[in-house]
Amino acid sequence: MLKIVSNVALKLALDAERGNVQVFLERLLVEVVSENYRYFASEHLYYQRHEYDQPSTYCWPPLLANERQVSGLFATGLSRVCPVSRPEHSISRTAKRDSEDLASPPKTGRVDFLAAYGSRHIALELKRCPIATIGDAKVKSGLEHQWSTVSAQAKNALVHMRDSGKDYDSPVSIGLLVIRISRIVTKRRNPEDERLAAAESLPIVVERIRQRTRADFLCYYTPPAEMQLSYGWGKGKDQYRVFPGVVFAAVVHGNTR
Repeated sequence: MLKIVSNVALKLALDAERGNVQVFLERLLVEVVSENYRYFASEHLYYQRHEYDQPSTYCWPPLLANERQVSGLFATGLSRVCPVSRPEHSISRTAKRDSEDLASPPKTGRVDFLAAYGSRHIALELKRCPIATIGDAKVKSGLEHQWSTVSAQAKNALVHMRDSGKDYDSPVSIGLLVIRISRIVTKRRNPEDERLAAAESLPIVVERIRQRTRADFLCYYTPPAEMQLSYGWGKGKDQYRVFPGVVFAAVVHGNTR
C-alpha cells in the first residue's frame, strides 16, 4: 500500500486547471507500484514452473533494482498518466560558477522525463538511493548527496523551461528520490522475525527521512509480505535480505528563485 506523509503545498503546482502536481504524483506512483507487482507476479510464476523452493524469495522486481530499472517503471507509469511523455529530454544547464563574478559556459544536459499533464509541462528528475533500516537515516551521506543532486537538477530544468518561454506551458519541475530500505538477515536469525521487525521500524525510518529532506511530497510504499524477503545475498549468496518498503521523496519547483 501507498501512504502519503507530506503533501505538495506550492499553490502554483496545485492549480487544477493547469494540472495538479499532487494528483499527478499520486497517479504516477499507483502506476509504478502496480507495474512493479505485475513484474513480480510474472516472475513468481516462472520460478514456480521451475519448482524453486520459496519462489517469491528469488524474484527481483525492478523497484528494488538499479536506477535504470526503476526509471523503466516510471517511463511505463508516465505513459499511462500523461498523453505525452518523453525520456531524456534535452536542456541547457548552466555549469557551476568558478567564482562569484565569473560563470562557466553553459553545457548541454538532459532531464530524465518531460511530461504534458493537464495544461502544463512537468520536468521530472529521478534518482535512487538505498539505505538500511538499522542506523540513522539523517547521517546517510548517500541519501544527502542524492537528495541535493536531484533537487539541483530539477531546479536547473525549471530554469531552462522558464528561459524558453512559449516552448513550455505553466512549467513545474520535480526532483524525485526513490529510497530503497532494506536490512540483511544474518544466518543466526529467523528471516520472518527480521521481516516483522523491519516492518515495525519502517515508519521510524520514514520520519527520519522526512526530517532530513523536508520534502515537499513524501510517500512510502509497503509491498505485500511475500515481496519483502529476498534470498541470495552475502558472500556465499546464502543469506536473506528484508525489503520492508520504498520511500518516494519529491521536491517541487515552481519558480527559479
